[in-house]
Amino acid sequence: MPAAAQTHRLAPLGTLGQEALFQRDMQQAAALLKSHSYAQAAEEYRSALVLDANSVEAHNGLGVALEGMGNHDEAFAQYQASLKLLEDAGRIRTLAGGDKPVRSVAFSPQGTLLATAGDGGSVDLWEPLTGKLARTLAAGGKPLKAVAFSPDGKLLAAGTYGGQVILWNTATWQKAASLSGHTRPVISLAFSPDGKMLASGSKDGTVKLWDVGSQRLVVTLQGHLFGVNAVAFSPDGKTLASASFDIRLWDVQTDQMRETMGRGSVTTDSLAFTRDGKFLVSGSEDCTLKFWDPATGDLKQTIRTGKLPVQSVAVSPDGKTVASAGWENTVRLWNFQTGDLEWVLPLHSAPVNCLAFSPDGKTLASASSDTTTKLWSVP
Repeated sequence: MPAAAQTHRLAPLGTLGQEALFQRDMQQAAALLKSHSYAQAAEEYRSALVLDANSVEAHNGLGVALEGMGNHDEAFAQYQASLKLLEDAGRIRTLAGGDKPVRSVAFSPQGTLLATAGDGGSVDLWEPLTGKLARTLAAGGKPLKAVAFSPDGKLLAAGTYGGQVILWNTATWQKAASLSGHTRPVISLAFSPDGKMLASGSKDGTVKLWDVGSQRLVVTLQGHLFGVNAVAFSPDGKTLASASFDIRLWDVQTDQMRETMGRGSVTTDSLAFTRDGKFLVSGSEDCTLKFWDPATGDLKQTIRTGKLPVQSVAVSPDGKTVASAGWENTVRLWNFQTGDLEWVLPLHSAPVNCLAFSPDGKTLASASSDTTTKLWSVP
């Protein structure tokens, strides 16, 4: 992303006295927001905006405070104002590669490429720094729900609605394999941390583990009664998590199910492990984020994100931030330790289907049914 101006200085304040007052108001507002004193925080943010009407942080903070007070329409107006300022500062980039919904997005391990896929039936490869479309990979024309790069960046995988997993060699961009076995669409993919295994989840209710080197099926994991919306390996590669109407933890060495979590009447659509492997974050259609201890299967925290389902979650590489998005068309950033809402951006005009942080954590990509992918230079 291009270098951005300091977000609270998008317009000059005029004098050092005003700057000092602005900083005082912002510090007081942040402290009040942290203590959930929303009405007082809102007043401090309004005072800050009198001094600098172009402060992204002040507009966003006021929006969070107003939302905490239940003033959702006023909050949305503040989020829109912060979005406009970020766009004007060049911190939001729009990638528009077609006229069909984008279902999945993935950064290459080096962060130099971004893969997007969706109902158009092909994989688009973008240069995140420039927003240039570098290449399009044909995938048979059927919709694609999932894409994933191998940890070494040498392979790109895509799951098709025809039930196949297509692998490309990223050195030549030639197809390396087509893995068949699922009887319904492949809707989730994940490589193991060592790159030796590939997990595919399908609407047929199964998870398949593939040996990447031999391109052979190792095992089919059964037990989910409905489609497997998400799969994720723990950072040590010993555990595979899969999500449907429940979340299952599998021992990768024995292929045995170790834990079942979150049984309910709504589906879980997304999973993400923290980098240290101590937590598994899930996003569900009951409009919540849940934080699980994968060692015990215990639920540690639940965050209600809004009034509409959560379709995607992502954890920043430093583990400090959790991003969520879904049917509200917005992207939300949460403080991992406190669970507090920190940023809200109404980036899209239709549901957000997938989120991904860049390897350095400086950029967040969001793929939407509005046919676009957005790149946000995160604070």
